[in-house]
Amino acid sequence: MKKATSSAILFFVLTVSTYAQDIEPDGQIKILPYKDTQIRALEALNSDIKYFHKRIEELLSFLNKRKKIQNNEYVQFIPAIETYELPNRERFLFDKKFFLKVSGQGPFKLEGIRFVTRKSMVTKLRPVNDELGILKNENVSAPEANSIVLSVQRKTDGGIQEETYNLSNIRNPDQRVKLVRSYRNNLVEVIQAITKYVEGTIQADRRDVETMLDGLDQGGSFQEESNK
Repeated sequence: MKKATSSAILFFVLTVSTYAQDIEPDGQIKILPYKDTQIRALEALNSDIKYFHKRIEELLSFLNKRKKIQNNEYVQFIPAIETYELPNRERFLFDKKFFLKVSGQGPFKLEGIRFVTRKSMVTKLRPVNDELGILKNENVSAPEANSIVLSVQRKTDGGIQEETYNLSNIRNPDQRVKLVRSYRNNLVEVIQAITKYVEGTIQADRRDVETMLDGLDQGGSFQEESNK
């Protein structure tokens, strides 16, 4: 019995010592370093992000021409989707929008980006379980992704909880890479959404011109006025 107690005490002391090594002198939890593979993954993601920021900037002049930029900001909603979560098959509605903060009068410069995602339970007679996530980068000109911030607000019957994450306070390096990858993927979604709007506008303009030209071919009041 005494031997078992001694072993338990030793295990406890070693455990406390191990966790103590994970704490900085100022009380902060130590951030685990990146592995080589993770460093290379971040380098590739940062390269993608820089390229996608530039692509978005190239689309800003079109948005301004269409008077879609108001107060130095462009906002676009992404169609909501409904999902089920097991095991209770609870239904949630995800709606999303993004904000582009710009400066200049042409050429325009992209200053910041925010992605706002709301997850709302739509299953009836269930406890409140809503979540609001804001993924933002208020300094897109930064050479790396250190300015990416994720804020998560959870609303339940017990109240509201809010947490903020960035590359300086996420302990696990895999999760830090995942945060940057999520931001990169959201940039792709921005480009796709704006490009779809551009294509739709071009097609609408083409239909308008085609309708006008058809009217000229068929004669009408314009032709009658010309013959007078």
